[in-house]
Amino acid sequence: MRRTKRILLTAIAILAAALLVYAKGTKITGKIVAYDVMLHSSKSASATQNQEVVVIETTNAKHKYVKVMFSSFGTTQIDPKYFDGTLPMDVDVFRDHSCDESVPRFVPQVKLEQIAKTYLLTDAFKASPPGRIKNLTCYVAIYKKKK
Repeated sequence: MRRTKRILLTAIAILAAALLVYAKGTKITGKIVAYDVMLHSSKSASATQNQEVVVIETTNAKHKYVKVMFSSFGTTQIDPKYFDGTLPMDVDVFRDHSCDESVPRFVPQVKLEQIAKTYLLTDAFKASPPGRIKNLTCYVAIYKKKK
């Protein structure tokens, strides 16, 4: 019984890994509207992964604004040129329902008492911030090694 269970668990693990490798991702194109200032400013050059969370304005009518989470061991997950909100970027992503967010809060300037769970608007979107978003659909960026 024990050997059969071990073989079954190994087979399931191999199947799950294969599905993850061959799973088809989605490509999102858009401009950064806002970013999580807490994660953006608290990166360390250590053995732990750093994260960057941004809200992107897409061309998709159904999901005009989406949340994208980036993770890597470096201190730069997104090229700094995209943080003014004027240049569109392409991101390969997977959908992740666990990080969806209801009614995100956008601010043109962050005060210390409101730094948590707040997105700082990029310069291009400070004059015209997004309206009230009831549900911010979340995606996880697929890490690509820099060339």
